[in-house]
Amino acid sequence: MPVTRNIVPEILRFICVSGMAFLIDAGVYLLLRNQFEVDGSWAKRLSFACVSLWGFFAHKHFTFKHREFRASEPIRFAIVYLTGWILNSYVYDATIALDQSAKPAFLAATFAWACWNFIGQKWFVFVTPKRDRA
Repeated sequence: MPVTRNIVPEILRFICVSGMAFLIDAGVYLLLRNQFEVDGSWAKRLSFACVSLWGFFAHKHFTFKHREFRASEPIRFAIVYLTGWILNSYVYDATIALDQSAKPAFLAATFAWACWNFIGQKWFVFVTPKRDRA
């Protein structure tokens, strides 16, 4: 079975889950800021934690349809998410340094993060060991 056979549907599902993740992230952030008057930095941290937890299960079961559970999956997911967050920050800063425009920097950083996140989850987090493949 070629590796690329299911990649287009996975990418489309990844985009859907990521879109929902954005809405959850923004919703939790705004709720914490506006209704509970939580400091912006803490509201963002908490919204990121919520969306990360939701994203783990949504990507595992919906995006990649990965049914097995391995104890290393949450750790690997956290590694991919956190390194992606660092990548996102560096790409944003580097793009801003080039032309001082926030929109292209935001888009470039988001695109880099999304690519990193998809690749990391597909080939590092939710992989079936070769011995289990038929």
